[in-house]
Amino acid sequence: MVEQFTCHFALKYTARWNELSDQEKKVAINEVVLLFKKYEGKVGLRGSYVSQAFQAHTDILLWMYADRFEDIQDLQLEIRRSPLGKSVDTPHAFTGMTKSFEFSEHPTSFQMGIPPRDYLCFYPFVRTPEYYLLPKWERGALLKDHGQIGHEFVPGILTNGVHAFGLGDYEWLLSFETDDLGLLVDCVRKLRESKSRLYMQNETPFIVGRLFDLEEALSQF
Repeated sequence: MVEQFTCHFALKYTARWNELSDQEKKVAINEVVLLFKKYEGKVGLRGSYVSQAFQAHTDILLWMYADRFEDIQDLQLEIRRSPLGKSVDTPHAFTGMTKSFEFSEHPTSFQMGIPPRDYLCFYPFVRTPEYYLLPKWERGALLKDHGQIGHEFVPGILTNGVHAFGLGDYEWLLSFETDDLGLLVDCVRKLRESKSRLYMQNETPFIVGRLFDLEEALSQF
């Protein structure tokens, strides 16, 4: 597996945004679009997702990836310094890395070149300390059971799991992609029956969003 950095960058519009004229908003949005073009070839944008009606803490979720973390950070700093950046808060930012898994070789969908789906369900999580102290064979059995349940929903749901140990407050970052929200509900509900749930410590926030072109996503508010 090629190792890359990923970042899920959440934006929340402030009251200041509503004070801008339509022309000022257009200029601010265009500058962010140009920033992504400036970093084209260094930072990829998997998708821009509008979270309205799903969450109150996030308006836009930008899913980025790059070979170098510095490029992701520099792009985000430029966004924060831009006119749009002065009118948004960033309630969440999650950085991870694509690395091989202990019990399987499961490349992320975006690295395989699979196009994004209409909806993203993203959530970070932390397992309990007891999980990592289990014998390797037992951890493997738990994850095999978990994987068999999830496999029932392939290819309707794409999975993207990355490591986040030491890069923030979480251990794993998981992204489900789908065109069918009903299938997403069924999948997440079914996975609750996995025995690995006994070793889940924290799995919030869930951030769900609908895919838009970058300019269109930023123009929704």
